This record gives sequence, C-alpha cells and structure tokens, in this order.
Amino acid sequence: MLGQIRRHQKWLWVLIAGATIVSFVIFLDPTTGRRGGGRGIFGGGSGEFGYINGRAIHAEEYGQMKREAYLRFRRLYGRWPEQDEASQQWFDPNRQALERIFLVGKLNELNIQVSDEAVMDWIASAFRDREGGSFRMDNYQRFYQGDLRPRGYTEQDFIRFVRHEVGAEHLFAVAGLSGSLVTPREAEAMFGQENEQLSTEVVLFSASNYLAGVEMAPAALAQFYTNNMAQYRIPDRVQVSYVKFEATNFLAEADRVLGQMTNRTQQLESFYQQRGPDFYKDTDGKTMPHDAAIQKLKGEQRQELAMTSARKKATEFMEQLYELYQKQPQQSDHLERLAAATGYQSAVTEPFTSREGPKDLKVFDSFAKVAFVLTPEEPMASEPILGEDAVYVLALKKKIPSEVQPLEAVRDQVTAGYRQREATEAARKAGQAFYSALTNGLASNKTFQAVCLEANVISQKLPPFSLSTRSLPKEWEGRVDLGLLKNAASSLSPGKTSRFELMRDGGLIVHLLSRQPVEEARLKAELPAFTASLRAERRREAVNEWLGKEFELAHLTGGESRKKPGSK
Repeated sequence: MLGQIRRHQKWLWVLIAGATIVSFVIFLDPTTGRRGGGRGIFGGGSGEFGYINGRAIHAEEYGQMKREAYLRFRRLYGRWPEQDEASQQWFDPNRQALERIFLVGKLNELNIQVSDEAVMDWIASAFRDREGGSFRMDNYQRFYQGDLRPRGYTEQDFIRFVRHEVGAEHLFAVAGLSGSLVTPREAEAMFGQENEQLSTEVVLFSASNYLAGVEMAPAALAQFYTNNMAQYRIPDRVQVSYVKFEATNFLAEADRVLGQMTNRTQQLESFYQQRGPDFYKDTDGKTMPHDAAIQKLKGEQRQELAMTSARKKATEFMEQLYELYQKQPQQSDHLERLAAATGYQSAVTEPFTSREGPKDLKVFDSFAKVAFVLTPEEPMASEPILGEDAVYVLALKKKIPSEVQPLEAVRDQVTAGYRQREATEAARKAGQAFYSALTNGLASNKTFQAVCLEANVISQKLPPFSLSTRSLPKEWEGRVDLGLLKNAASSLSPGKTSRFELMRDGGLIVHLLSRQPVEEARLKAELPAFTASLRAERRREAVNEWLGKEFELAHLTGGESRKKPGSK
C-alpha cells in the first residue's frame, strides 16, 4: 500500500505531523464550552465520568473518546448515528465512549506503538480509488470539508482517531490468533455446505392478490386506527429563534484584511505547494491548472476570513444575550429584543424534528442536535452554530411534544394500512388451508404438482441458489424473503416440502427438487479465499470473546449520567 501513495507522501507526512489542510485562520473549537462547565454536543466541562480499574475518567478524556465513537460509526456505516432512526435506537454513545476508553487504555497498557507509516497506510487505504486502488486526495478532502469540519473535528482529531484504529487492529491481530486454526478439511466441508446448489419450487400466497377483496367497513377502519395510533404519531419537534450572521456580510472586511497582507502571493503559493497539484480538482475530477488552483485558494481564504468575522460577531452577540438571560431568566424573548436593539434581524424556524432539522436553512446536523438539548432552564446554545454559509445564534422558542394525528388527517394512510393487513390475513389463511390439503395429498402418495393442480394454485420454479447466495434475480426481488427461503430449503431432502412459512405480506411453501454439490473446479478456485475469510471470521469471534472478558475485568463504569456523587 505504501507504494501506492509515494507521490502523495509529502502531503501525508505534513498532515500527520500536525499541519492542517489550508487553515488560513484559527477557528474556535466548537466543542469547547463558551461558559465554564458547558459540555457542548459531545461532552466536556469538568468532573468525573466514571471509573476504570479504580481510575477516575475525567471529562476531557470521556468527551474525546465519545467523539471518536461517533467518528468510528461514520467511517463504518457512511453516515452519522442521528441520520436515521434505526441508528439512533441502537447506537449508545455513552457505552461506545466507555468501550473506547477501555480500548485505548489497553493499547497504552500493552505499549502498542503505531508508526507514522502505519497511519499513512490506513489513510491511503480508506481514501483509495475503488477501481485503481490508489490514494485519492480529493476523497479525503471531501470527507474532511463535508463531514469532519462542520462537526468541529480537526485534522489532529482525525489522526489521533486513526492511530487508535490502527493500534486496535494490531491488538486484535494478537488476540485473534487462536481463531486462525481452521483445518483444510473443515474449510472444504463448510465451503461445500454453503455452496451446494438447491433447486426448488415455491407456492406464494401474497397480500397483493387479495387486496381487491377487502371490505372497507367504517367501524373496522376506526378500530384499526385506534389499535395502531402509535404509527400515526408526529415525533417531538422544536422551534427556535435565531440570528443569522451571513458570511457575505463580512466579505468587505475580509477583503480589507487580505489587502493588508504583504506576502499573500507567497503564502498562497506555499499552500499550493504544500498540498500538491493533485489536490485541486475541477468539477470533472481533473487536476486544475496552477492559476485556477490559486484562484480557488483565494476564494477559500476570503470565505474563511468572512466566516471568522461572522463567528466573532455572533460570539459578541451571544455574550450579551447570556447576560440578559442571567439577569431575567424567566423572560423568553431576549434574543428577539436584543436583535432589534443591536440592528440584527431575528427569525423563527418552522417546527422541525431531530431527524430532519430546519428545511429552510443551510445548516448541518449539529444545528438540530443542539436545538433539541435546549430547555426552558437552559434556553440558549453554548456556542455559535456553524452553517454552510453563515453562523447562527440559537435560543429556544418552544418544544412541541409528540402528538397523534386525528383519523381524518391520516385517513388515506389508515385505509392503506387496513387494506394491507386484511389482505395479508386473507393470504395467510389461504396458505394454511392449502398446506392442510397438501399434507393430506402427500400422505395419499400424490405428488406435489398434482396437489397444486387440484387446489388450483400455481407453483413456480426458482433459479438455483445456495446458502451463500446474496440476492435473487430482479424478478424475484421483493416477492420472496431470501433468508426465509434458505432456512426452509436447507433442512429439506429432495422431494420433501416445507411447512407454510409466514412472510411479511403473506407466506410461502417450499418444495425441494434437488441438491447439486459444488463443482470440483470451483472448489479448487475459491477454497483458498474462503478459508482466509473463515479464519478472519473465527479471529473476530476470538477477539470479541477476549474483549468481553477483558472489559468485564476492567470494572469500567460511568457515563454522563453516572458522574461521581458530589462532583461538579
């Protein structure tokens, strides 16, 4: 891998050494509380956040590891945890922060050192071109500018995260050695089992075939709505007042500052050389000419200076706002009154959910995240919020609790849900009835096809598949649950038939026609890669078992809700 990044080696060394990608100005760290004790989004402030082997976990360490936990989720799944409802449900940031504290502690305890070359290798691999496999600096740039920077991560934060990731890989390689012990005979047997071709016929009972027969009784529809009110609930929403400090209002000031720079040309050239020509791409992904790249740098420099001035003014406004809340905490319109008194324009967002955020503003996820932690007791954000082209000062306007929509407002949605449920039930009843007829027919030595013909149902032959099959042809997508199909067919012998198996919108019955062993040529060609994959899986299992035991022995407790009694 190192050979793939030689032409970018200078840039990566500069990055790892601590230089940032063109930072013309110093931004305040958005995660640092403006007032003492403020935690911000990811934690911070003072106090103890639990214990590991009797050692107190302090706020700075806890906040840092919590941020790394979020970053790891983003690298693994391509999104931040709050960007979809499922992730919000199962991602536990406090638990993940504690596990990361434990992991980094193990790296220190075992003195696992991570070289700069290993960090470079990781970055080159993470941001490589999928086709050619070479390092793509523009991929990294998009990730940093679009994901890390708006959430307050610096490049130093990212390098530290990478060191921990590489260290964890070294640690897991040692802990998973026992899982590598897979014999060739065992691997061959498992490969044959997973790739044996199953030929089947299925009888499908789908709700779509029974929708037309559903009767829409008003009383039944109303009862369905009552029984399923939770599905028609609007989630919690919030409405905030804000003052927007647009970067465009500070461009003149940026131009004045830039006009006073006597070495601007040399500085721009130095930044250009530091990044290297390949860093600058046009909309087609091609390397920009030198002069065009310099012009782009000038625009970035001007915009960053304008955003810095906007943030400075926003911070000054926020300081005044904070004083007003301190003097009159019960008054809720301080932001609007202060804006009018100081010549700024205030506005109020439409109510928005934590998942969607305000629709009329060019803001990042952090806007909604901050808005939802505001309370009547703490109605203003602890820091200005960076947007795409502006800086925002927020104050809580009101919180709107979750509420159930009345039937008339969601009648079409309720009607569709009721029809689907009734059609599904009809499909399942038909499937159960056919299964009874099938068992009786097979007991009378009738063939599967003969019973289908007598019952006037259609059996359909599926393309051959195996336990390793990842998807069925397009014509079968959405019609058959592949996991259910595998489970039903794998336990059958040729000529046998499954029970009636329930699916989300009905059910199916599987008839196994034949089992075909994997071809010898394929076995020889694919067995080495399969064996390697099997060993990797076993290593992961060994690592998880080791981690579970070590984590339990560490006696690690804590989190933001479990600070030491009496701590502040």
